[in-house]
Amino acid sequence: MYEHGRRLAMEQMRAHLARADRDLEAALRFLDPRTDDEAEMDIVRALANARTLVGDGLETIRARLGE
Repeated sequence: MYEHGRRLAMEQMRAHLARADRDLEAALRFLDPRTDDEAEMDIVRALANARTLVGDGLETIRARLGE
């Protein structure tokens, strides 16, 4: 029973992280990565870093689920 609940929680986390990745990707489309505006570049970097971390989380979940 515990294992089933754990698997279900992991699958829900995977769904949330996948949605977060799509949202971060969409946010990046509103920004210009070649801008001279330092504040906008900071946001581009932060979003790119966040996508990397979300991707790492998704990979970890996939590994734990044996996919």
